Amino acid sequence: MKTSFTLLSFISLSLFSSAQNGIETTARKNLYIEVGGNGMAFNVVAETRFKPGASGWGIKLGAGGFTTSYESLFTVPAQLNYLATKNGRDFVEVGIGATFLHYDDKYDYSYPGYTYDPYPTEVVNLTINQKNSVYGNLTLGYRRQPANGGILWGIALTPHFNSNGFWPVWGGVKFGYSFRSMKKSNTN
Repeated sequence: MKTSFTLLSFISLSLFSSAQNGIETTARKNLYIEVGGNGMAFNVVAETRFKPGASGWGIKLGAGGFTTSYESLFTVPAQLNYLATKNGRDFVEVGIGATFLHYDDKYDYSYPGYTYDPYPTEVVNLTINQKNSVYGNLTLGYRRQPANGGILWGIALTPHFNSNGFWPVWGGVKFGYSFRSMKKSNTN
């Protein structure tokens, strides 16, 4: 039993130390669930950096929404963002982008001689003028992302804006996984 534990510890430490000495060969890829945030509701988001590594410029694209018996919302947030770090695991995230929004009010208030038009309407305090629209989004947040890949989480302030105004107080939380590809460095 003691020999098995020693062998398992040795293998784990060997893998960990080689991962520490590795060089990222591709851009970091992240996949996470975001509640609130740039998509307003529940979204699945894929993200990548433009250059190898976990920090720097990148892009993210998501899809999500919700539906109830009275309304449905579908969003597709897209954003150019920048991740900055000093230690490889604690990141400041800033970004700017746009979100496509499809909102359907399913409740019919019509009666003979009257046609109900639900627009303009408010969706999470954002006034929209039609069923399909696009609004701008910003991000200022904190992200905890392991240096060697693994479980990530974050929190952000994500203001929205469109032709009807600016909504500075909106936020989101994210939870997901960061994928890292690397090769062993040549240290002689």
